[in-house]
Amino acid sequence: MGNDDEIKQLIRHESESFLKHALVQSKGSMAMYDIDTEFGKTRHNKSFVVIGATALTILILAVAAVLVTRTIEQRVARAPIDIGVFEDLNLKDILDSSKRNEGDLTRAKLELSQLDDDLKSGLGAADRDYQAAVESIQAQNLGKTAESQSIAEAAAARDATKQRLSSSHAAAAAKKRGEIAAIQKRIDEYDSRSLAQAKQQQATLANERTAFDIEQNQQAQLFQSRIADLEAARKRDVAALTSQKDELAASLTSRYNPKLTDARSAALLTGWISPVISPPAPFHPYLGPAGILDSAAEAKLDQSFSNLEYLTSKLQAVPYINSVPATLSRIEGETRLLVAAYRAALQAAGSDLLIRDQTIAALTARAEAAEASLGEYRQAVAKYARYSHEDGFIIDAIDDANLLLCLDPGVSAQSGALGYIVRGNESIATIVLSLSGDKVYAQVTKSSAKPRVFDSIIIVASREAAK
Repeated sequence: MGNDDEIKQLIRHESESFLKHALVQSKGSMAMYDIDTEFGKTRHNKSFVVIGATALTILILAVAAVLVTRTIEQRVARAPIDIGVFEDLNLKDILDSSKRNEGDLTRAKLELSQLDDDLKSGLGAADRDYQAAVESIQAQNLGKTAESQSIAEAAAARDATKQRLSSSHAAAAAKKRGEIAAIQKRIDEYDSRSLAQAKQQQATLANERTAFDIEQNQQAQLFQSRIADLEAARKRDVAALTSQKDELAASLTSRYNPKLTDARSAALLTGWISPVISPPAPFHPYLGPAGILDSAAEAKLDQSFSNLEYLTSKLQAVPYINSVPATLSRIEGETRLLVAAYRAALQAAGSDLLIRDQTIAALTARAEAAEASLGEYRQAVAKYARYSHEDGFIIDAIDDANLLLCLDPGVSAQSGALGYIVRGNESIATIVLSLSGDKVYAQVTKSSAKPRVFDSIIIVASREAAK
């Protein structure tokens, strides 16, 4: 391994440095011998003592050098080797980079998850807005065509919103996934053995790790806090939309499903049960001949009642609440009762008209017979008046102001003519004539006795002639 080579080089360097230092100290503590000089001085005076001393000195130095070297080696072997000073600084950089990359990867994944949550929240909000719009449209009673068009427009707006959110999310998510891939690639590029050695040095970098973990935790808490804030905001939006929906529903319910609380409405609707009414009876067959209702008018009335039943059934199919269902039921019941009473009245009227016309026909026949008989009587009275040499007789004396006379056809009478009522040989009243068709009436102007039937009549002259 690279560290072992560095340690050996360090030991070798230290050994050489120590030996050089020891030699310098040794040279400083003893006299220096210049062999050439000494030999020059003693060229002629050779001594084996000097040679022996020199050899002994060299030997001692050699032994001392060996002992010092051995001592240094043993001391170095026993001493703990602190490689912190010689540690490859790239190990800490690798660890920092690894942790930083892992933190970036976690952050990027959280941001990608947040993008997904934002998309989900936005799509949910679009669906809720669409549902609220549909309920609002349906509550407006716009008609089937207009309602379908409005709902389609709301659906198109929802789809457009979803498409915009999806497109925005797709672009942001693709960019974030690219960022995640790049971070993962950086993580994968580090040598696994170097990363393992860097992790072994984690004890020496505890403070850095702790600080980094704290920063990472703070970042995670920041994202969690943001997610919590977004979730709380989403819940507030949902609560606000729900409240608006409830308020709108209450307002629409109050407008289109009122509660009728006045005394008369309460009396009419409380405990109301729609009565069982038989189908309406057919119209009386004499209504047409009587000129009251012809067949076209009868068909129109039947069609009108059928239309009323159809529209009422449509309204009753709507899930109204409060007073509306009871009101519709009461309206239909009252209408059925009214129609039944009207039909019954028409039925009775037809029967009464038939009886009346039959009675009138009978009376008319009797009157015509009586008129014919009266004519015969008048002719007999007129003949009797002619034979009796009278102008005429009273044949109806009930009302003095309107006496009915029967005159001799040969007597000329005009309205305003004067006459007398004679009973026996005595005049009992003065009269004035008035003609109405072929009938002659008289009005008493002065009388001394009550006129009676078959009192004689004497026509004097007209009012102008009398004057």
